Amino acid sequence: MKIGVPESNPSMPQREDALFLIEGVLDRLSVEAEPDRLLSRIAHRTSNHGTDGPIDGALAQAASDIERTLYFVEDTQYFAGLIDGRPVCGEFAGADKLKPGHRVKATVSRSGNALRAYAILDPQQGWLWSRHPRGSAADAKAERKLALWLFCCCYFGMASLFGLASWWSGPGQYGWVEVQSWILLGNAIVFGAMALSANYRRDRPAQSQNWTLGLLGFADPRRIDLTSYRIQDVAMRKHLAFIHANKQALRSGRMPPIDSAQLLRESSDRHRDVYDYRQAIADGKATVRR
Repeated sequence: MKIGVPESNPSMPQREDALFLIEGVLDRLSVEAEPDRLLSRIAHRTSNHGTDGPIDGALAQAASDIERTLYFVEDTQYFAGLIDGRPVCGEFAGADKLKPGHRVKATVSRSGNALRAYAILDPQQGWLWSRHPRGSAADAKAERKLALWLFCCCYFGMASLFGLASWWSGPGQYGWVEVQSWILLGNAIVFGAMALSANYRRDRPAQSQNWTLGLLGFADPRRIDLTSYRIQDVAMRKHLAFIHANKQALRSGRMPPIDSAQLLRESSDRHRDVYDYRQAIADGKATVRR
């Protein structure tokens, strides 16, 4: 199932913090590792081509707003371009994977004459650019799992230490069962409170990430979790599955050694904000509205 890209776009809201969807062809894309270099590149492009045309003129007029919108994030890439003729900017680890000429959908907010992108979806590549591709209910579920793991680790760790201390120094003032009960009760109170409050702290109805995923066309965005679908993780799973399926041919020499893809030779942190939503749909982990 694919997420289509309609032709029409809504008008921009008056409030600068309001999220809305824009759709169109990505054009005049510039990507740099530092905000200053990105702004210099925009200035160089507009000075070389002039600002008489509507395309380069839109970026030139929004340059000051782009500078105000971008903020420093370690190990990321900064981009600016036009979507349906509107200046859009932002920062994603893996922004260099955006393809000019592709029709995309973007969840943005207004910042003066520029638009700040919170997520970009490219149906042609099947990829999603987002810094947090997980809804609030999925966040709460992950925190409950974390609380359970912490409870198990802390309880068994503390119980083992007490047992070792008792064996080393002999029986103390309190019995084994009494001490274990206090350890169990203390851990249950701490991590039980963490698990029970996850819905209140994580799964709020007015969560911007829910709106972001919902605007992009995902059904039930609160429960979407694409964190295991980073493009490099998906490529690695496919690579290992191919090796496993052909291990007999590889061992016998009937198949030449398999070279890993260029993506697998790069740092996993370089593209950490790019997710293969199409694979998630194929695996039944996400659904989209037609």
